[in-house]
Amino acid sequence: MTFKSFFIGLLCSFLLPWLLLVVIPFASMQRVKPVRFNEKDDGKDEVYVPRRAGRVTDGAGIYAANGCYVCHSQLIRPTYAGSDVWRPDWAGMKATQDVPVDSRRETSVFDYAREDFAQIGLTRTGPDLSNVGRRIERYVTGSGLSPEMWVYKHLYNPRGENMTYDHEVVKNYWSTCPSMRFLFREGKSFGQGMAEALPLKTPGDTQVVPKSEARALASYLLSLKKDDPVPYVLNYNRDKKRAVEQ
Repeated sequence: MTFKSFFIGLLCSFLLPWLLLVVIPFASMQRVKPVRFNEKDDGKDEVYVPRRAGRVTDGAGIYAANGCYVCHSQLIRPTYAGSDVWRPDWAGMKATQDVPVDSRRETSVFDYAREDFAQIGLTRTGPDLSNVGRRIERYVTGSGLSPEMWVYKHLYNPRGENMTYDHEVVKNYWSTCPSMRFLFREGKSFGQGMAEALPLKTPGDTQVVPKSEARALASYLLSLKKDDPVPYVLNYNRDKKRAVEQ
């Protein structure tokens, strides 16, 4: 083997995958154009604007810095690549009597709006979080907890506390998620801050209050929802019907 053939082979082995997997996708993401609803398919004619409420940018940074993407994905795969759309509550919510619109769909580029990096994830040691904000809202129904407090309790003590799922308290709830107690401030009760204190059993007068990082992370997680109507061209749910057919 000559040096020339070795060098060309080296370039093909490393440069070509780098171009295909990094450079080209990055360049294409920089030129994403707005998508419009259209009268024929959606029953209205306007530009689609993704709806995300909360500290998305700050929370995404905390999410990335703590390696949450290692165990959690945020990617509802296309139907030809798997069956994510049909996993309960991952890709959106199935239509019910209370929620007449079926919001299940695959991921689109607009789901990562206001984030510097798309948190697609590396593995699924834990569940996909594409619709976790909507799932948590369902979990806390009738429990007396706010969605934010549910997230705080989970981040602080993923295993020891009883958690509420669909109106039922799951005792000794077990999660492989590591505790993030470093995102909370622990100390004696001293008036201010009591409103933010977690409803946990702590010795003495100790209270646990989320730091700004915990609040940003909770706000980001609760912004992850698949409940807003998207244009027909972005909704690949094979049960999706055009507006004129509904």
